[in-house]
Amino acid sequence: MRGILLINVGTHASSDPSDVKKFIADMLSDPFLTGKPEWYSKLLAKYIIAPISKSRVSRKYRLIWHNEEISASPLLYHMRELAQKLEEQKGVPVEIARRYGKPDVASAFRELERRCPLLHEVILFPLYPHYAQSTTQTSKEMIGNIFYKHPHSFRLKFVQSYYDHPAFIHALTTPAKPYLEDIDKLIFSYHSLPLSQIETGWKKGKEYDYLYQLKETNRLFCEKLKIDLHDSFLFYSSQRGKNWLTPFLDRDIGDLPSLGWKKVALIAPGFPIDNMETLYDMDIKVRKLFMDAGGEKFTFIPALNSSDLWVDAIWKIIERS
Repeated sequence: MRGILLINVGTHASSDPSDVKKFIADMLSDPFLTGKPEWYSKLLAKYIIAPISKSRVSRKYRLIWHNEEISASPLLYHMRELAQKLEEQKGVPVEIARRYGKPDVASAFRELERRCPLLHEVILFPLYPHYAQSTTQTSKEMIGNIFYKHPHSFRLKFVQSYYDHPAFIHALTTPAKPYLEDIDKLIFSYHSLPLSQIETGWKKGKEYDYLYQLKETNRLFCEKLKIDLHDSFLFYSSQRGKNWLTPFLDRDIGDLPSLGWKKVALIAPGFPIDNMETLYDMDIKVRKLFMDAGGEKFTFIPALNSSDLWVDAIWKIIERS
């Protein structure tokens, strides 16, 4: 019997500053994410970045926290909903896990084994469509380290990047279409990465080329909806340094109204599940920046989350694998 494990980067256990501090420290200690030596990353994250950032990030999270009563961040809430719908509709056991935080991969493996004594294969489905060292590679390394520590009755299969899969493009374009009426420009936004990581991936080929993959998603999206690529812009979010992919969404989108583009719609195809980067950084912070700069209309296109189209797309992508 097969099981499915949905993998995402992670989220805070709650919006409390102590939980926020722990999550930031864990995430920014990862050398695959920072590109720095592990000892340096841990020192910087644990004793400088996390203590300084915890209160500010906690305040942001309180603005977008899905439901304090069910104790779930937007990302965790939608992951649970997605797993439940995928399991119910496709008849396959599904668990979720995060690269940082709980539930973790080891506990997800145990739960799948408990539920399925005849389990022979676990399909690892990353909730990041495009390859990146800071998401795909670090997840693979972590999963491998956990899996090979102890004997298991099942084998693993990691679903590769699906940035150009027709089902993924269909899941993106179908719900987005109604949001694209009466706009001057369509904005594609993706997580920025250090240029050094971009160059490393580019040298390895298309399977590792983040920039090629996201541009291909954009091309296919526009082709599907018959949008001229020249009527779109590509921006990057969540940068943490100068030598990162530009233009920066939270800085340069403010230039658009003065150039005559006062009505925009923004979509973030690299985030199939809404999180702080979409719900706060984009839908609140960037919206205000754009409108304060003279914009007239800012439309945020929600992520796929747990939509039926996304459930069907995941299944089709898995079948191809």
